[in-house]
Amino acid sequence: MPKEVIMPALGMAQETGTLLRWLKNEGDAVAQGEPIMQIATDKVDVEIEAPASGVLAQVTAAEGDDVPVGTVIALILAAGEDAPAAVSAETAVDEPSPKPSTAVTATPVAARIAAEHDVDLGEIVPSGGRIEKKDVLAYLDARQAADASTIQPASPKARRLAAERGVDLRTLQGSGPDGAVLAADVLNAASPAPAREPKTAAPAVTRPAHTEQPPLFQRGRPIGSDGRSRLWQVMAERLSQSWRDVPHFYLSRDVDATSLKAWRAQLQGRGLKTVTFTDLLVKLTAAALTRHPRLYACWVENGIVYNEHIHVGLAVAIEDGLLVPVIHYADQLGLVELSARRSELVERALAGKSTANDLTGSTFTISNLGMYGVDNFNAIVNPPQAAILAVGRIADRVVAVDGQPGVRPMMTLTLSCDHRVVDGARGAQFLADLADLIEDPLRVLE
Repeated sequence: MPKEVIMPALGMAQETGTLLRWLKNEGDAVAQGEPIMQIATDKVDVEIEAPASGVLAQVTAAEGDDVPVGTVIALILAAGEDAPAAVSAETAVDEPSPKPSTAVTATPVAARIAAEHDVDLGEIVPSGGRIEKKDVLAYLDARQAADASTIQPASPKARRLAAERGVDLRTLQGSGPDGAVLAADVLNAASPAPAREPKTAAPAVTRPAHTEQPPLFQRGRPIGSDGRSRLWQVMAERLSQSWRDVPHFYLSRDVDATSLKAWRAQLQGRGLKTVTFTDLLVKLTAAALTRHPRLYACWVENGIVYNEHIHVGLAVAIEDGLLVPVIHYADQLGLVELSARRSELVERALAGKSTANDLTGSTFTISNLGMYGVDNFNAIVNPPQAAILAVGRIADRVVAVDGQPGVRPMMTLTLSCDHRVVDGARGAQFLADLADLIEDPLRVLE
């Protein structure tokens, strides 16, 4: 049977994707896991891999097209397979139509997770009368285990370079997350001697491209007229929509950061130099969120939808806009693992190498401008999330200590909330619990 190539859903709120370019032409042979197209969503430009090996056929979307999520835009035929006329003429349009009529139904959460991971619900066997979240997660775990046993984890660029240079990915030990092979690993394996040259040459090529870009507001050149400013345009549209549609309100609280500073100093004394105040705040915020599920719920289709996991997004400013890399399952990570993951995500975001998984699934966002000397600010909620936490700098202030003036390192937290999901009392209770954790971090053990 031909394998369908569809426009994937890389986010819960995504309705369409823009096909930037085909990396393979119709009639080309493709291998499973090989990048075949590049698409743009409202979060990131990403390469999509072939779901099967074979020949790319019946391409129906052109470069530049905005395609609804789930639309079949090509087929992959097995080697030597000829699609019958009835199939080739109707597969892209008619074949998916019976799927909605299946007797098996799925919960909204299960359907969303399946869509985010490009899973056909028809392939999942429910444990009960309908497909639930646990069924989808079990399917994903089984698929990941099967893939891991046969395919070496690698970035799309690394796979393309390996194919061009004849390098067997299975022979490489990857330097990326979870042992994934990165482009640099392939370059080093393909040409050990001059392997360092591409690393030094690449910035020399790309950095001038950044500096030579005209200002986003240059007279006579509208935003979005080139690839780099397109991200800024998308960011502007999303934040404008949030400002128009989301009923914001704000809660602020000054917090004594004495214990937070002592905690970080203690960690540094133990050799954990890379742990930042942001890492500590993510850890404590995730712990506080476990007691307040409404704060990491979301507003979807005129109703509140509860999320089952705490995925904390970190607002990162890049040259061309704003990205929000996501620390998935932040409440379940140890501090060292959390710090390492945050470092990897931010590094990839600043280098323009974020993956779709890096930027999807966030259920709560933190924006920290303390490193820029900002005392406090109000952030705009990132829909469909219910709240975002704005963090100011830690600075010595004169405050009352046991009824007497004293100097303490203080910081201001400002919580922006969507009033459709969170009311003032719920927001205040969350902020109070977070403040207690910051002023006494040992409470996180409770």
